[in-house]
Amino acid sequence: MRRKIRRMKAWKIKQYLPALLLYIQRRVEGGRGAVVAVRVRNICGVDRRCGMAVHWLMMNLAEKGLARQHKQGVYLIEKRAVEEVLSALKEWI
Repeated sequence: MRRKIRRMKAWKIKQYLPALLLYIQRRVEGGRGAVVAVRVRNICGVDRRCGMAVHWLMMNLAEKGLARQHKQGVYLIEKRAVEEVLSALKEWI
């Protein structure tokens, strides 16, 4: 059963957005394959607020068709869509 995503405050999202941007940029550089896996635990560790903010951001990207949820805490972005994802995230800063 899917939970409805609540609207998060902008300052909470902006606090964790640079970490997500840096993570995606690093994964694209050294990775191989056709997709980039974004793991929330690798970005946030056990910080639940960070986890919710990253989840909210990734679900917004999924609504736009730029990413998809693979399983809990893991999202997939196709490499050909990474530039669009980075520009969308930079717009939210």
